Amino acid sequence: MKRSIILIFSILFLTLIFGYAILYEGKLEVLASKWSHWTRNSESLPFSPYKIRREDSAMLRFEEANRVVFRDNHLFWRGNGAIALPELTISGKLVRLIVSSGGIGYSNQVKAYVSGANEHTFKLGEVKVDGGKVFDVPVIESSLWSNTPIAYYGNELEPFSGTIEQKFPSGQIIEETPYLSGQIHGQVIRYEERGIPIFSKDYDHGKKNGTHIYWYPTPIDPDNYVSEARQDGELIPTLWLKIRNDAKEKFGKEFGKHESNKWVVDKYKLAGGSFQVKLLEHWLDNKKHGLFEGFDEIGNKTFKDDYDKGLRIKHKTFDKTKG
Repeated sequence: MKRSIILIFSILFLTLIFGYAILYEGKLEVLASKWSHWTRNSESLPFSPYKIRREDSAMLRFEEANRVVFRDNHLFWRGNGAIALPELTISGKLVRLIVSSGGIGYSNQVKAYVSGANEHTFKLGEVKVDGGKVFDVPVIESSLWSNTPIAYYGNELEPFSGTIEQKFPSGQIIEETPYLSGQIHGQVIRYEERGIPIFSKDYDHGKKNGTHIYWYPTPIDPDNYVSEARQDGELIPTLWLKIRNDAKEKFGKEFGKHESNKWVVDKYKLAGGSFQVKLLEHWLDNKKHGLFEGFDEIGNKTFKDDYDKGLRIKHKTFDKTKG
């Protein structure tokens, strides 16, 4: 049985190899480009842009949410006030436009178009007007409709998937923000200039969803840390500085980047270090939902709130001056 399974997988593997050689003439960069295009909107497939692409924040741009714009081309008068709202599929694709307000004073020379994100993928038909009011706008070519601004990179026409990095002049990351199909999706992390984490926020397709944690920018060493001497004899006074120095040796020119920052924070926590929480939040579908707590720099709780889908249902403050 095992031999049969191995044989089947071997045949499949060889088929893929030969198929690759025939289709792409053995050029790995061509296959990589095709795979990047196929997996552009995937957060789970291996080597998808969401997983491996990292770009600088300088080239990120945003296009506004989609809306229908009416333009009356009559020479002497022009109507105004028409509003068309989208009817969408579950996946967010435009099905048809519903005229919720026909406006007033429109001529028979009205054109309509979709503005905003991916506007080039929409095409609207001839606008129908009766008695100065718009009553129908056909959809000729449809696409995914966006109710929020969408991120793009450089001159690319497709929404950005990957991670955007904002950096200090030293190269240390200030903030890393993951995007999927042009919307923030995943964990946004911000650091101060010494690589100390400042906050971590969870997002789901552009919405706050999950846990948001803010920390004070002062690492807390374990009580049993003993200062160590560097090769030049100078003492390293804190565990945080020791691990940072180790990271500089380990990562070299890559120090301060994503892998380096993660390595430092993970090593510090494993060695008993910690970061004092300043604020703890929980969100659901862009609404406060669950526990919200605040703390001072030595760990005393300052307030505690409970939210239910945006509505605060409990509130308590703590007087740290009382025992």
